[in-house]
Amino acid sequence: MLPKIKLSKDGILFAAALVAVFFLVFGITYLSLKISNVFVKKDLSPAANFYTNAAPEPIDATKGVFNILLLGYGGSGHSGGGLTDSLIVFHIDTNTKKYALISIPRDLWTQANRKINAEASVNGFQSVGPALQVITGLPIENFISVDFTNYSKIIDNLGGISVEVPNAFTDSFYPIPGLENETCGFTENEINEFKAKYSGFELEKQFTCRYEKISYNQGPVVLTGSEALKFVRSRHGDSDFGRSKRQFAVIAGIAKKLISLKSVGKLDSTIDALSNMIKTDLSLGKIKSLIEIFGDPAIYSKTEVQLTTDNVLNENKSNDGQYILIPKAGMFNFTDIKSYISQNI
Repeated sequence: MLPKIKLSKDGILFAAALVAVFFLVFGITYLSLKISNVFVKKDLSPAANFYTNAAPEPIDATKGVFNILLLGYGGSGHSGGGLTDSLIVFHIDTNTKKYALISIPRDLWTQANRKINAEASVNGFQSVGPALQVITGLPIENFISVDFTNYSKIIDNLGGISVEVPNAFTDSFYPIPGLENETCGFTENEINEFKAKYSGFELEKQFTCRYEKISYNQGPVVLTGSEALKFVRSRHGDSDFGRSKRQFAVIAGIAKKLISLKSVGKLDSTIDALSNMIKTDLSLGKIKSLIEIFGDPAIYSKTEVQLTTDNVLNENKSNDGQYILIPKAGMFNFTDIKSYISQNI
């Protein structure tokens, strides 16, 4: 049996704030939390021992600037479930009391000749940070990843969650499981005509019976497990950054529901499930140290930075025909991207 670890009020809240990107604020009571499976060693194997009185890990507080990578995955049962759905660099400046959320498009082409969203599935979580450091110029020290495989079950176990929809969106092409190869009544000749005329997603859009429409207005909404899964997996209603915000908004909703639980049994079982969903190489000691350095998140101002074709990127195709994004300055020339980020954080 893994030991239970009681985190302090600040410890619980800081961990939640990192995952939810400051969507929560400090001020809740103590929670008993099983976290051994959440924290991973540098080789990503489960950490062997954690102690309730873990000492703060020494950190150079004089530098004042920290970068943490937040990764979101669609999970199994979803096309491309092993690929990263969202990549956000969480940049915190304790000197200026500012933090920035830098959204990295999943189709960005890297020097490894693959999309950045495939990096973790090829070389592991900790390879993504160094790859992004080359692109952004920001030293990325740690990561937090969220795998949505057991998402639906967790939320239903909680009796649903309340979520603040960050931006209204409509996705007319949310895939219906099991209908991926449905012909939608078209003949073989008609399908061949489609294939000759269209490719990629434009081809898929011709088969409307394979999809359903989901739509949400901005503001509060209560979601069941299946609804929340669609909410975070939807890819065609808005941008990569919009999906990232939705994913972390739901994590915040889960955290808030956990805080309100009166049943210790339900809290305990849900935390167990969450420990299989969230992974980080931040140690408990480092979290405690970062809490002291960061102070109160409420006094920080926020900036959102998106790398898009409107600023520093161009659409292109790889040698094998994949849709990719490359710097406007030229393939693997990330100078303008670094400058744009530096000027906007």
